[in-house]
Amino acid sequence: MSPATFMRSQRILARLMPDARSEALVGDLIEEYQLRLHAAPDAAARWYWKQLAASIPSLIWASARRGSWLTTVAAAVVSYVAGGALEFVLTAVVMAMPASMFVRTLLTLLAGVAGLVAGGYLAASIRLEAARVLALLVLVATCVLMATIPGSAPLWYQRAFLVLGPLSPIAGAALSAARNTAL
Repeated sequence: MSPATFMRSQRILARLMPDARSEALVGDLIEEYQLRLHAAPDAAARWYWKQLAASIPSLIWASARRGSWLTTVAAAVVSYVAGGALEFVLTAVVMAMPASMFVRTLLTLLAGVAGLVAGGYLAASIRLEAARVLALLVLVATCVLMATIPGSAPLWYQRAFLVLGPLSPIAGAALSAARNTAL
């Protein structure tokens, strides 16, 4: 097993376990693996992966029972809805403006970015990880829309939103962090 693969698997386990127990449990697993590695390298790798595979379902269940992931996802969804509401209002204002279709489309893109920046700010204010989950939600939603309704917006708009959409909540989170450090 490569050291990089080993370290990645340890990080996965550490993220799934409560912080108070993570270090001790991961340390025990590493210690046992190293003991087995000296005796039989091939058997040690099989033992390690068997332990990892057996541990992950129960660790995911324990994490779900602790509710930390649920709070994060809920904060991301609430922030997505709030950002969408802001985008709706800004888009309504843009559409009422006397301007060319290109200008309206550009301003609509900026309204979407502004809504997602605000959503990212809100998400990070509730829970820092929620802004990252929001960015992932935006990326998935954008890809789904591009695949299912390909002609719904100009190609340049779709590509711009594919990049700017997920970056916007991250920018909102950075604004939230900058505000918190300034206070």
